[in-house]
Amino acid sequence: KRARRGGGGGRPPPPPPPPPPGAQAYRLLDPSFDVSGVSEPVRRVLSLENASAADATRARANAVAEAFRTHDADCGSTRVQVARLTVEIDALKAHVAEHPKDFHSKRGYQGKISKRARLLKYLRRENPEDFAATLSA
Repeated sequence: KRARRGGGGGRPPPPPPPPPPGAQAYRLLDPSFDVSGVSEPVRRVLSLENASAADATRARANAVAEAFRTHDADCGSTRVQVARLTVEIDALKAHVAEHPKDFHSKRGYQGKISKRARLLKYLRRENPEDFAATLSA
């Protein structure tokens, strides 16, 4: 019999240490963060041009959702969902065109298109005025 050589068995690695007290996690795209009081180099670092593709898409989706809200607490109405899905679909369209063999992303892309079609069908059936306003925007 051959002796085992490492790998498998054994203990899992220890969890990472907790952050030091007083440390805060800063989000790059926090809308409440005021960049007017920071220096120009910091403003350039925090700009959306330096964000990842996912963060940039999320920021565009949030901006579009703000435009489609009917009131301040509206975050899940059909109009807002359709607007967010449209932004996400546009981002995925470019990715799928660039990577035609990425079948996992293609499946997600098709799922988002189907979900948007179902939401638009619901909106057309339940509230034709909102449907027309959503398509015209």
